[in-house]
Amino acid sequence: MRKELVIAKKEIKGILRSKSSLLFAGYAIFFSFIAALGIKKSPNAIDTAVFCIPIVMGVFFAYTSTGKIFLREKRDKIIETLLCAPVSLRKIWFGKVLGAAVPSYVVSVLSAVLIVLISSFFLKFVIFPSRIFLLHMLVTTPLFIFASVGLIGLLYLLAGMKEVGAAGIIIFIGIFGALFESLSLTGEGYRISLSAELALFVASLVLTVLTGYLTRYLSRERIVTTIG
Repeated sequence: MRKELVIAKKEIKGILRSKSSLLFAGYAIFFSFIAALGIKKSPNAIDTAVFCIPIVMGVFFAYTSTGKIFLREKRDKIIETLLCAPVSLRKIWFGKVLGAAVPSYVVSVLSAVLIVLISSFFLKFVIFPSRIFLLHMLVTTPLFIFASVGLIGLLYLLAGMKEVGAAGIIIFIGIFGALFESLSLTGEGYRISLSAELALFVASLVLTVLTGYLTRYLSRERIVTTIG
């Protein structure tokens, strides 16, 4: 586990030094502000906003971070040097995924906190989501983000550059669509049930296990042949 943590620490430092981190802090403020405007009209929408927007923001940040960690190294052929290191591919994958998931989760938590604070400011009283969202933010959200980063990272390692480019566009459009769909729900007063939360948790857990299983198909030869 020590080697994975060393890799993760390196990736976290690289992400924090990048300008995109500051940009995403701005995104978090902007979308939290938009969500708070909807909550001002319908305070019951706080559950929907905290359920949807932070997790999508976290995945959005994870997507851009994963691209830098996996795709750029592959495009610039830096990964060839890494493949020569005496570390298993699974450990390299896990360390890099962890390095991208941790800052992404921080962005997600920041979005949730901002939604609550800005909404409370607009409503002139402190508003909190339901207790179920402790489970959502502390367990389901980090698990879902880790699963998303792991799957995207695995795709970047196994697929060729052209396939990765096409898949990246589809993922990007999907994330933005989910973000704006989440914003459209705020203000409508939808309530998130425990069953919906548990369904997302189970889906995240299954995706995590499945992605971990798929890492068995990683091989240095396969990765080298996809570099172009």
